[in-house]
Amino acid sequence: MPNFSKRHVARSKLTTWAFVLAILMVSGVVISQSIGPTESTKATNKLLATIDIASEIPDIAGRQLRARTVMVEPGGKLAVHSHKGRPTLEYVVQGSIVEIRNGVEVPHVQGDLIVGSQEVTHWWENRSSAVAVLLPVDIFKP
Repeated sequence: MPNFSKRHVARSKLTTWAFVLAILMVSGVVISQSIGPTESTKATNKLLATIDIASEIPDIAGRQLRARTVMVEPGGKLAVHSHKGRPTLEYVVQGSIVEIRNGVEVPHVQGDLIVGSQEVTHWWENRSSAVAVLLPVDIFKP
């Protein structure tokens, strides 16, 4: 009978367990809980808006994609600004607000999505009695 060292026996047990683990992984027993679903279910995806960034920003290096919340109290205003070089999608999360876009008043309510491209210069005013909450997602150069 061969004389196996403790090291050899331990290595042999480790090899056996590695083999068993490999079989279980291949069969899906072990990894089934760590791998997410391969298809979406009970979900919908609706494109709301896009902006061709290349036509908006000649040199995109050094810029960030950012998302923020902006709360505007009743009677509050957001200063006039341009979106040249910083396109944005702004979602009205709560309340109502008036956008003055290129001199034209545009009322917005909860659920509206506003696109701000390079042609847009605007400011905002909350004329309601409740807080308005905007969720702008924009390209920004810090």
